Amino acid sequence: MPSKARAGGRAQEALCEYLTRAIEMRRQQLGIDLISSMISASEDDERLCDSEILAQCNLILVAGNITTSDLISNGIKALLQHPEQLAALRAEPELIVNAVEEILRYDSPVIQANRVLLTDTSFSGCPMHRGESISVSLAGANRDPRANPEPDRFNIRRRDIRHQSFGGSKHLCLGAHLARIEAQEAILGLIQRFPNLSLVKQDFEYRPVPSFRGLKELWVSRE
Repeated sequence: MPSKARAGGRAQEALCEYLTRAIEMRRQQLGIDLISSMISASEDDERLCDSEILAQCNLILVAGNITTSDLISNGIKALLQHPEQLAALRAEPELIVNAVEEILRYDSPVIQANRVLLTDTSFSGCPMHRGESISVSLAGANRDPRANPEPDRFNIRRRDIRHQSFGGSKHLCLGAHLARIEAQEAILGLIQRFPNLSLVKQDFEYRPVPSFRGLKELWVSRE
């Protein structure tokens, strides 16, 4: 909708103005915060310029908040829809590490990524050329039965979970380890504090944001 697009544009402008002022302040007096670290960082005598720091702040703020909250809500939803898995996690809290990996595979908060081809290649008979942009489905890779048998089954005891939700290699998500810890603590804390947690509504609406899979809302009851 045009009105939402305009509101989003104004919000982005305001955020960039705020971050620009913060960068200017840190250049005058460095602190122990992330922006100060980016200002001080250098490699082969090269330093980040303000536009690069601004872009990185935007990325970390958006990707580091929205995706983690979506991971938590997607995980709670999956557990409440599979009471036998929820019961297993309550009985064995140490399963939370594996449970979060299975949540990432089963219902990832990021479902698509874009790449630029460095060389000519082909995939399943489809030719692709250097310099072209392609979109890859992380959700599709996570449900590949060659990587994860019975891919449509939610199983927090699954062995050798192979998912692409954080990317990989040089494209590995910067906050992957932090997101894992946040999700583990939040999900386990919630189900332990509220032993009678249940879904209020079974119809779910997702935000229409490309590449992301996050609920607009998740209604639960603690009774």
